Amino acid sequence: MGHYIQAIIGIHETVQKFVDDWVRAEEIKLPQGYGMVFLTNALLEDITELFDVPDAFCYPELDFFTVAADQFLQQYSFRAKLAYIETDYFGGVGTQAGVLYENGRIAIEPRSGDGTVNLLLKELGVWCVPGKDAFDSLNLGRYRHMPIDKGSI
Repeated sequence: MGHYIQAIIGIHETVQKFVDDWVRAEEIKLPQGYGMVFLTNALLEDITELFDVPDAFCYPELDFFTVAADQFLQQYSFRAKLAYIETDYFGGVGTQAGVLYENGRIAIEPRSGDGTVNLLLKELGVWCVPGKDAFDSLNLGRYRHMPIDKGSI
């Protein structure tokens, strides 16, 4: 089974703030007081339009992260730490990557490779349930695919 997502994760209160500000953002509540929003094409288009920046990728370590997403996370990370993660796995083979923002700037540089998502989640403050890593402690395995953007079919 595969796992393919691009998402922003942070404490619920911070995630709820940007969900309130963005019509196409929908929070998924996670354990331990965290929330997640999929960075769908529709949401990314809205962010790109508002920030009026080039629709370009900005870090080679991240496959789907754009200049607009970078600006967005800089703005909203003044309230609390926010992590952007992306996964692309099928049959246990694939990639993971991410970046962590805090106080309006990058706190952990964009990176990819095994353990990246767990590192970022631990830096957010996620604690590991006995016998599970941070990823499984937030039940992220339940969210294997991002929703299809309305109107994209």
